[in-house]
Parts: sequence; structure tokens; C-alpha cells
Amino acid sequence: MRTIKGPGLFLAQFAQDTAPHNTLPGVARWAHDYGYRGIQIPTWDKRLFDLDQAFESPGYCDDIQGRLADIGIAISELSTHFQGQMVSVHPAYDAMFDGQCPPELRGNPERRRLWAAEQVKKAAVVSRRFGLTEHVTFTGSLAWPYLYPYPQRPAGLIEECFAEQGRRWRPILDIYDDNGIDLCFEIHPTEDVFDGDTFEMFLDAVGQHARCHINYDASHFIKQGLDYLGFIDVFHERIKMFHVKDAEFNPTARQGFWGGYKGWLDRAARDRSLGHGQVNFKGIFSKLAAYDFAGWAVYEWECCLQHPEVAARDGAKFISDHIIEVTDRVFDDFATTHSDRETVRGLLGLERPG
Repeated sequence: MRTIKGPGLFLAQFAQDTAPHNTLPGVARWAHDYGYRGIQIPTWDKRLFDLDQAFESPGYCDDIQGRLADIGIAISELSTHFQGQMVSVHPAYDAMFDGQCPPELRGNPERRRLWAAEQVKKAAVVSRRFGLTEHVTFTGSLAWPYLYPYPQRPAGLIEECFAEQGRRWRPILDIYDDNGIDLCFEIHPTEDVFDGDTFEMFLDAVGQHARCHINYDASHFIKQGLDYLGFIDVFHERIKMFHVKDAEFNPTARQGFWGGYKGWLDRAARDRSLGHGQVNFKGIFSKLAAYDFAGWAVYEWECCLQHPEVAARDGAKFISDHIIEVTDRVFDDFATTHSDRETVRGLLGLERPG
């Protein structure tokens, strides 16, 4: 067993236009002062990181790595959540996603898709340059509008969706394999891969690809009523990344997990700061340690109540307190009984070996 690395912090929700959150060294120093030992970098936010420049210039990567080393903080992983989401976009969401892509791509879904796929591929090369072994992204979604449909879905719609996802993602996974990086998909509502069944469908679509893995985040499961501890038992061999995020599900007479179109504050299922929700983190950390999870415990803050500065400060300690420094010996070694084959057979009432 190995001790989980951490605490780490996903920077996406903390980037701002004001110091210290508007530069990578600034926000890294801020995170380090709160006790974080790693940062997960969103590659779409050029206030912090320029993915294109990192792909073109190894020197840019060396400079970043040197600056972070001087601060005393590591890069846990890079993220392409935004770009991965745009690899597969249902036309119903075209206008909204145009607001998240470069202006020159707007109004052209095919150009946007190709750009997004290239961005995710570039992140494989850049991850290797940083000496990383995992990367996190989204699958995107072609079928989400048909999750709970009326009229009923025509036969073959879901099968064709995952076949197309396989055609789009398998070449990307091959690039990750070439660079020695595990591509970890965050299992998330609004993605085609939102639970264990859909992950298995996606895994089949990409031919059980050796680089297709999971970014585990229990907050997305508790809000669906899914057994998030049992999920680790089933999928532990594919879990290579870990977002530490709390959530709660408090159904009412008026509302369940769909949320009634309400804002986050008024939803029955909502994200919370660490320790303020219902996720059993002691159980999660224990299971991941027992299954020899070798990655980082990375805090992703998305609480609708607590101030992010307070959440970041308290989150580092919360994760540190939950990381189990694994034992290097069995607790009852002191009571070990001398044994050899003759003794063992005798204890079983069997004849001594001749």
C-alpha cells in the first residue's frame, strides 16, 4: 500500500483577475501558504497557464516547473475539462459552448470540435514534459438530452452515441498511451459518462483502452443516489485520480435530485465545502488506501454557501487529516507463531512430511 499524496487544490474555481489569483506563481504561493502541496492546473485559463505555449516550448514548461519548485508546490495534474467537454457537444448546447471557446471558432461546431480534440492531445505531450502520469477531462455529451425522454428514444440511439464517442476518443487515448499518461474521465451528470453503467459503455466503445481511467468524485454520485463507496470496490482498478468534494442530498416534498430548475442554493442536491455535506470521506480514504491508490487527493471547491477563501484554508487541513499514512507492518506481528511445514501439518492433524 502507498500513502495518498496531498493535499492538492484544483485552481479552476479560484482564478480571478486580481492578485494573488491572477497568476500561476501568485495562486500557487497562496495555496502553499494554506498547506497545499500540489495544484491541479486548468489549461483553458490563460491567466494561469498557456497550453499552446507549453506545447510549443519545453522552455516554458521548465520555467513554470522551476518557479513552482521554488515555492515548494508540485503540479498534481493538468485539466482539460472545458476542452474535453467540447469534443462532443449536442447541437442544443452549441450557443452556450460558443461562449467558452476562442472567438474565431464560434458558429462553427466542427472547427470547435477539432480544436478541442487537439487541445486534449496537446495536454498529453505537456503532461509528459512535466513528468506527470495522469490527466483529467470530460467526455462531452451527445445523448444527454435523451436521458429521460418522451417520446421514447428510437432503438439504436444510445448505441450510436457511444460508437461515435469511441471514434472520437480512441485516437486521443492512443496519443496518451504514446506519452505514458492515463486519461481520467470525470464521471459527471451532463456528460455521456455519468455513472458506472455509462463508464462501462464508454470503455467498451474505446476497446477497453489501457489508458481510459476515472477521476473519482463522490459528490457527483451522492447527488444521484449512487453507492459511491461500492463504486470504488467495482472500479478501483480504473480509478487513477481523486477529486475531494463534498455534497448533500436532502429531498423534499417538492424536489428531488433534478432540482426543480432552482439555483444551487435552493436545490435538494448541491455541492458543499469539505465537512459540510454528507460524503463519508473516512470510508473513501480507507477504501482508496486499501486498494493502493497512488494518486493525489485534490480539493475541488464548489460550495454555494461558504466563502472560497475560508473553504480553501479549511480544506487543506481536512484532507491532511483524512490521508492515511499506511502501515508498513501487520499490527499483530508481535504474536507471530513459529511455523514450518512440519508444524503446520501437525496443527492440522496431518501426518508429518516424510
